[in-house]
Amino acid sequence: MSLEVESVDIVRLILQYLKEANLNQTAATLSEETGIVLNTVDSVESFVSDITNGHWDSVLQVITPLKLPIRKLVDLYEQMSFTNRALYRLTFTEERLRL
Repeated sequence: MSLEVESVDIVRLILQYLKEANLNQTAATLSEETGIVLNTVDSVESFVSDITNGHWDSVLQVITPLKLPIRKLVDLYEQMSFTNRALYRLTFTEERLRL
C-alpha cells in the first residue's frame, strides 16, 4: 500500500510547523518562494472580536496576506462600508441633536 501526498500539502505542513515553532522569517521565506500560504489567523477569537467590534484596521492587517475568495472579500468590504455608514449616521444625528 502506498500513500501519495501532494507537495503542496507537505509545504503547508512545514509552514504550520515553522509558525508553531515561532520561525516566522523562515516561514515567510518558504511561503514567498513556493507561493503557498496557510490562510490562517493567529487567533480566531481575536479575529472574530475585531470583526464584531468594527476594528477594521486590525481585520485588514490579518486578511491582507490571506488568499481569500473574491466573494468573501466583497462581503467583508460591504460589511465594513455598512458599519462605517451606520457610525456616520449615528454621529451626524448626535451632532444635530446638540444644536
